Amino acid sequence: MKLLKGFFVKCDLRKTLLWSLAIIVLTLTVIQLGIPILEDFLIIDKQVPHVEALVVMAGSMPERLPAAARLFQEGISRKILLTNDGILGAWSEEKQRNLYRVEWAEFCLTKMQVPEEAVVKLAYSSSGSIYDAMNSRTEILDKGIKSIIIVTSDYHTRRSLWCFERVLRDHPVTIGVYPAKSEVSTSSDCKKFLELCREMIKYVYYIYSYRNIE
Repeated sequence: MKLLKGFFVKCDLRKTLLWSLAIIVLTLTVIQLGIPILEDFLIIDKQVPHVEALVVMAGSMPERLPAAARLFQEGISRKILLTNDGILGAWSEEKQRNLYRVEWAEFCLTKMQVPEEAVVKLAYSSSGSIYDAMNSRTEILDKGIKSIIIVTSDYHTRRSLWCFERVLRDHPVTIGVYPAKSEVSTSSDCKKFLELCREMIKYVYYIYSYRNIE
């Protein structure tokens, strides 16, 4: 009886191990196949040879600001618009106060040889890419800007482009987008897959939630 019981225990253990192995293999396969599909869809490089302004999306400054400074130095544009996420940043000894992240972004750009007069800090209304696009629209229309390049992290390009095309759909503005290489692109496959899936969910949410936004 004990031998028979031991046999069934071994069979159950073997079955559990096989199922676990199958799940692991399936998960790895989904990740390996899913990453290039998600990257191909989410990452857009829509180049425009010369524009009136670069629009840098708020957040991920180490990725986005060097890309914007490089495009500026290459003569792609002579103006940089910084979108504003309204987040208070670190303390500044020079100013003797905590600077907002948009102020730190301006400071960093000047250290990258971008003249201060070429940088425009946009107003803050609410947090989110769609609000960044709407606040950019105010500046674009007020100044009569006819062409822009959105500078943002690579995985964020499709959602950003959709936001700008949505809020500027009734205005004759040429819109390009530049994918700055992100930390996500160099992370492990598992982390990359999760981040890309998260961005895909955000993109679908934006299309559903803001499709009628004015």
